Amino acid sequence: MLIDAYAEDWLNRPRQRSSELRDSQKIYLLVDGAFIPGLHRRLHEKQKAILFESLPGCTEEARDASPFLTSAAFDDRNLTRALRYCNRWPMVSVIETTESLAQLADRLSAWCVVEAGNQKFNFRFSDTRRLPAIFEVLSRAQRTEMVGPATAWSFIDRDGRWRHLETEARDAAIATRPVLDERQFALLVNDSMADEMLMLLVDQGMEVYRHPSRSHELLTIALRTARVAQLQDESLLGWCAWFWNRDQLPDEPSAASILQAWQKDFLKED
Repeated sequence: MLIDAYAEDWLNRPRQRSSELRDSQKIYLLVDGAFIPGLHRRLHEKQKAILFESLPGCTEEARDASPFLTSAAFDDRNLTRALRYCNRWPMVSVIETTESLAQLADRLSAWCVVEAGNQKFNFRFSDTRRLPAIFEVLSRAQRTEMVGPATAWSFIDRDGRWRHLETEARDAAIATRPVLDERQFALLVNDSMADEMLMLLVDQGMEVYRHPSRSHELLTIALRTARVAQLQDESLLGWCAWFWNRDQLPDEPSAASILQAWQKDFLKED
């Protein structure tokens, strides 16, 4: 599991919002199927839109791992049962918009694959760990193309609670060929480093804390401090493992002093 357990009342907010919406507004759930392949099969075909279906050569395997949209019909037992499987996975967003299910699916499908450096890659905007950085690095025009007339976009954050993105509802054409520049791509790669380091530590047999959000915060501080200090790659894993096991969250100036002390001890051991 990659994030903290969802708050027990996590469905109350979207339920309440769905009862408050005006006639022109609709509310949808965006679910990242990659974490639980085939989860969409628990929903009726007319209730969902599979985002990968618009991609050339979409296989059944790809369909099962695709992000999908579904109307937030919380009186539907199939939906509420399916959502129980999402707990502790970074895979649930709620979008409020005037667009139909098909229209929103077309808009978001355009962002499933983006281009950077003349290469195409899977743009994991439905992974809620990546979503804040994605919104941060996209230009205003790109965000407008992705969001369109949506008035709100919320997601389950690393602490298992709702977080809200700053959206600006506008009528906008659907993107035709989204492209990221070098700066945008580098920032997104950097955003994923703490999660990648966490997986390296887990592979070495270290246990994730009961609250993965804390692990991520610790490793984010460790990596940021290491970057400023220009710590060499051969020392980076050892520093991150030591800092993680220390399990204390200092401010960044204090973390820099801690790194200096650790380096002295590390060099002594060599």
